[in-house]
Amino acid sequence: MNKAKFLKKSILFATIGILALSFIPAVSAGVPGHSKDRPGYNNLVLPYFLPHLYWEFSTSEDLYFNVGWYTSPEEIEEDICPKHPWKYKLFINNEEINLQRFGFIIGGVKVSYWYHVFGPGYFEAGEEYLLRFEFWVKRPYQGDGLNYWRIFVWYPTGWEFTVEYYLNIVA
Repeated sequence: MNKAKFLKKSILFATIGILALSFIPAVSAGVPGHSKDRPGYNNLVLPYFLPHLYWEFSTSEDLYFNVGWYTSPEEIEEDICPKHPWKYKLFINNEEINLQRFGFIIGGVKVSYWYHVFGPGYFEAGEEYLLRFEFWVKRPYQGDGLNYWRIFVWYPTGWEFTVEYYLNIVA
């Protein structure tokens, strides 16, 4: 009889614990220090978003990579883009760099950012660094029916979201 009561209480406790944990967001809503404490011009993603400008990154400065993604409810409803989860992958000279993620919700839209801080001295002046980043999705979209991790494809053009360019690192 005691075993039955113990089992019932254990199941009840486990259920309440799981429910309580489900209310804790998986992504921290706070903005990490790299976004507040570092100048925007030290973001290694800038040569992609502003290619018309000439970008030099100094070995003595605090460099970082920061990129984000969001999908509006309309884009999901119209099946233009997939629902969360998404992720970015970053490679420097074909070596994968571990990215951290943070996110928040604005007006019902989930916004996610991925970043890595390299810091001063990580890169050497005059060395060649090929930066590549890829955007990965998991859920089906555009009627593809796929439900596994793969690189995002913009179906109207067939473009795979893979970007690569060389970094210009100076002393």
